[in-house]
Amino acid sequence: MNLRRRRGFSQLEVVISTILVGVLMVSSFSSIAASRRSQTFESNKVRGLAIAEALLAEICQLPMRDPINTDSFGTAADERGTSRIKFDDVDDYHNLVDEPPKSKSGVAYTSCSDLSRRVIIDRVKSSDWNSTTSSYEGVYRITVRVLRGSREICRIVGYRAEGSFGASSVANATSIL
Repeated sequence: MNLRRRRGFSQLEVVISTILVGVLMVSSFSSIAASRRSQTFESNKVRGLAIAEALLAEICQLPMRDPINTDSFGTAADERGTSRIKFDDVDDYHNLVDEPPKSKSGVAYTSCSDLSRRVIIDRVKSSDWNSTTSSYEGVYRITVRVLRGSREICRIVGYRAEGSFGASSVANATSIL
């Protein structure tokens, strides 16, 4: 008998090679998607940290106490509005919700329209900056949170204290989630 040599692939070989190529494509697309999600998350963290630090710097440039309403805490009635131009001391920023983030004059940052900022100002004890107090002891803890939707992407905490001669000092601690 004369056996001819076969040329080409059998149907089984085609099926196996198709399955192998499919598995490799699925795993490579999964890797690409995971890389893209990671890039997006990192980009959001960088944007969030930049706008959080900008707001913390803005807050820390102001005096510790309101020059007019020395007994008030938070935004006084004459300081409210669509911008922060009338804010004249640190505690005016207490409970600020900045959505989308805006400059002090009220102009929205176009590159951050999907983010929001939240500020909490706490009075802390001058002897223990981890303990809050209801009375003013010359130290504020300033917490600025940046959110994308309902998810926090960045949080920075700064401390503002009156110095011995009325000057102020700032210590920052940054936490990126």
